[in-house]
Amino acid sequence: MRPASWRTWIALCSSFAALCTIRAYLPVVVEHRVAAALAKNERYAGSFDDVDVSVLRLSYTIENLRLVKRNGRVPVPFVIAPRVVYALDGGALLRGRLRGTIAFSSPSVNLVDGPTPEDRQGPTGVDWRITLRRLFPTSVNRIDISDGTLHFRNFHTKPAVDVYLDHIELGASNVPSQGPVTHGTIDLHARGVPMKTGTVEAWFQLMPNTRRPSFDGKLLVEHVHLAEWNSLLRAYAGLDVEGGTSGLDSALESRDGRIDGYVNASVSEMDALKFPHELSVQSIAESLRGTLLTAVLEVLEGPNEHAAMFHVPISGTVDRPQSDYWTGVQSLLENAFFDALKSGFQKDTATQ
Repeated sequence: MRPASWRTWIALCSSFAALCTIRAYLPVVVEHRVAAALAKNERYAGSFDDVDVSVLRLSYTIENLRLVKRNGRVPVPFVIAPRVVYALDGGALLRGRLRGTIAFSSPSVNLVDGPTPEDRQGPTGVDWRITLRRLFPTSVNRIDISDGTLHFRNFHTKPAVDVYLDHIELGASNVPSQGPVTHGTIDLHARGVPMKTGTVEAWFQLMPNTRRPSFDGKLLVEHVHLAEWNSLLRAYAGLDVEGGTSGLDSALESRDGRIDGYVNASVSEMDALKFPHELSVQSIAESLRGTLLTAVLEVLEGPNEHAAMFHVPISGTVDRPQSDYWTGVQSLLENAFFDALKSGFQKDTATQ
């Protein structure tokens, strides 16, 4: 075997030096790209601590990403993400496609309501696909969230509202960050824990190549302790619940903009329900609705206090879905009525 010539050694050393140079300057280039992308968001100011690049894994990691509303009126950040990892999708790369994946570790998102748009905070009003295109160099094939937290807050109610979903696990595939989706469906599955008890699970599938929105969605909520949500119920429904658990099962189907579905909800082991004198954020119609719902649920606390269920059908177009609220009230009343009859019949039978 002939020994390697001096030209070979020079080529190897030059390649190694080039790789070292690229490795040294690549984090600087990526940091500049990330900072420039965050600076172009007109509504939220972005910051981060560091960017770590892995040439071998074809990935980079953004450390401690923060998005804060620029007007300074909201006291909590919109997003805090300790680690955001972007990596080229190896499977797509083998098929000749440049696609990436994004993984968020333990992110926290704060949705905030308030009396004016300046006091509110959320994802609306910003095309986040543009931000993704600026942050990451390729189209995104998949987004994963592990151990996330989602808060809903209102600092202007008494008491202040702070309810949340914890331990969120989410996976979204075929995400259209670079142009429209040309094939397949956009699929999302998420799971979380509401206020430390119960479970929330959601499935969503969007068919993008249709003239008007077409999708299938399902939401399942189980074993939620209602008292933990009192700050929200007091502020937005005028209700004060002591004890009890609730569940919800909802499904929506849309084809070419026409939507059909239902909401099934249940309340069990209700201890008490009060109507506060002062309501924080309610219109007159909402106040009357809360009063009626209070009366209905007080009926449900009669002979059978164990469970109440109601069914609400939903239909219409995507821009104006119609939920038949009165059908839900009727279902509640019928449920209470037949439970009362059943309980009374059982008592009469036992007496005889």
